[in-house]
Amino acid sequence: METAAVVRTERIDFARSWEIQRALVAARQAGAIPDVIWLLEHDPVYTTGRHGARSDLFMDDATLAARGASFAHIDRGGLMTWHGPGQSVAYVIHDLRAGRRVRPFVTALAESMARASGIAGAVADESAMGAYVEGRKIGSVGIRVTGGVSMHGIALNRDPDLSWFQAITACGAPDVAPTSIAAEGGDPDRARIERALAAALANRLGRDLVDVDPDTLLGARKARSLRESTAATR
Repeated sequence: METAAVVRTERIDFARSWEIQRALVAARQAGAIPDVIWLLEHDPVYTTGRHGARSDLFMDDATLAARGASFAHIDRGGLMTWHGPGQSVAYVIHDLRAGRRVRPFVTALAESMARASGIAGAVADESAMGAYVEGRKIGSVGIRVTGGVSMHGIALNRDPDLSWFQAITACGAPDVAPTSIAAEGGDPDRARIERALAAALANRLGRDLVDVDPDTLLGARKARSLRESTAATR
C-alpha cells in the first residue's frame, strides 16, 4: 500500500499555507514526496473559490482587520467559507493520476469528516460538498486538482465561534446553519479529532500513514529527507 505523510502544525497564516501547498503539489507531481495530509488551524480568514464573490462576505476590509481577520480569493472550487480557531483543517495533497477519479475522492473527504466527528447523526453529502448533522453543516470540502494532484481539502468544525459564519453566505447556501462537534454534544478535543480524521482519510484513500516532522516537510521542504524518512518506516 502507498503511504501518506501526516504532518501536524499549530496555527498558521492562510497565505503562507497556500504558498506551501503549491510547493508540495509541485513536489508530488515530480514524485519527490508521497501524498500528504497536513493538519492545522488558521488565523481567522474568509476565503472564496474560483467562482465565488466578495459580496458573499458582509464586512469590509477595515472591519475585517479590526476583528483580526482577513479575506482571500483563491483557486479552489466552492464558494465563501471561514477558517479559524476551533476548526481543524486538513489539506490533502493526493495523486489522482493513474485512473483515479475526482468524484470518489470528494466523497472520501466528506465521509472522513462525518466519521471523524464522532457525531452519530453526521452524514456526508458530496453533492453539497460537506458533512451535515440533520441539515446543519459541520464540515466543508473545497479542492483544486492541478496536474493530476489535489490541493486544499476539508475543514471540520470542532468548537469555533459560530458567529463568524453570520457574516457570510456560506457556500452559497444562506438557509444552511453551521454547527460544530461541541454544539452537537460531541467531544471537540483537537488531538482526538485530528487523529480520527487522519485515520479516516487514510482508510478511505487506501494509504498507510507515516508521521513526518513539520520542519522537514514545511520548513526546508527537503523532499529527499521526506522520501528517506518514509522509506525507513516501510
